[in-house]
Amino acid sequence: MRAVQWKALAPLLLAALAGSAAATEDTGTPGNGMWEINVGIGGQRSSGMWELTAPETDFNYGWGENAQLVLGLQRVQLRERGQDPVRGWGSATAGVKWRFADQDKSGIDLALFPAFSWNPSSSAERRGLVEPGRSLVLPLVVGFRRGGTGWYAEAGRNLIEDGDDEWLAGFKVTHACLPSVECRVELQHSVVRRQFGHTEASAGFKWSLSGNLILQASAGRDLHPHDATQNQVVVYIGIQLLR
Repeated sequence: MRAVQWKALAPLLLAALAGSAAATEDTGTPGNGMWEINVGIGGQRSSGMWELTAPETDFNYGWGENAQLVLGLQRVQLRERGQDPVRGWGSATAGVKWRFADQDKSGIDLALFPAFSWNPSSSAERRGLVEPGRSLVLPLVVGFRRGGTGWYAEAGRNLIEDGDDEWLAGFKVTHACLPSVECRVELQHSVVRRQFGHTEASAGFKWSLSGNLILQASAGRDLHPHDATQNQVVVYIGIQLLR
């Protein structure tokens, strides 16, 4: 069984932090002393294999008005054609988002969001659920809002301990489609030196069910893939609790 490229796909774990199939972050933070807790189910289908994450969980805490502490963990299940499913813990991620420029004062939001990923379970490495080693994602996020619409872009590098580093770029647009529903579309591109890149497109929504409960879902796929590891479909559904 081929090992899943979790280290090369560490930014997709950050997707859980945003509740999306794609990985583009925004510049928002929960607010001082506030919590955002995400619990969801995700899936990626590539050639002959489903990679399921159930649950995807992450905890986000507002440290002041401009910073956010993040801790995420997921349970992984691999279903490969002709083989028994393999289950176990996937990579864990800890990060800090710091918005160092605000649109109200600077005309634009700017944020850094370094995130460190590691494998809490050595057995997951032995069974091919994750690749050995650690990674560090270093993105810069730019945001601009006007009325009910937001534009966000990010670019950065994923430093991989036991593999080639990866360059990342993403773009996301959000819009208040209804008073309680935010729609969004995203493009995310990643490339490793001397290899073909991947571009993933996705669309999704966030539906505010109450003042502290949000339903979120998205679906996407790779565009113009060049190899069998391309994601033919990527899906996510989950809830966000605000406290």
